[in-house]
Amino acid sequence: MDRIITILGSNPTTSELTLSDQGTTNASQGDQVTWVLGPNCGVVNIVAIQDKPNSPDVFNPDPKQLPNSTSWEGTISPTIPNGSVESYSIVWTPPGAGWHGQAPDPLTFDPRISINP
Repeated sequence: MDRIITILGSNPTTSELTLSDQGTTNASQGDQVTWVLGPNCGVVNIVAIQDKPNSPDVFNPDPKQLPNSTSWEGTISPTIPNGSVESYSIVWTPPGAGWHGQAPDPLTFDPRISINP
C-alpha cells in the first residue's frame, strides 16, 4: 500500500516538522512511503531520510529522492516485526541565507512509524 506523508509546515528554531500524519505513520511490512513537500511548508528540500542510530532498519531499501523531484520514497522493511514502533530521521533544509550567504545547516526531525500487527 502507498503511504503519502505531506510536510505541511516547519519550525527552524525547534527543527520540528508538521506532517499530515501528525508524526506517526501507520504502515505494514512492504508498504511504499512517499514524503512530499506541501506548498509554503518552509522546507527547501529534504537532505536525507534515514534510520536512527541503534534502531532497527525500518526501511529496506533505504529511501531515495525521486528523480527530478523534491519528494522522497522508501519501502518499509519486509522483515521488521509487526507491532514495532520505530523512529527515523528526516534531515531537511530551511529557507534563507545562512552565515555570510551560505546555505543554512540542515535540521533533523524524528517522526515515528508504527508497524501494523
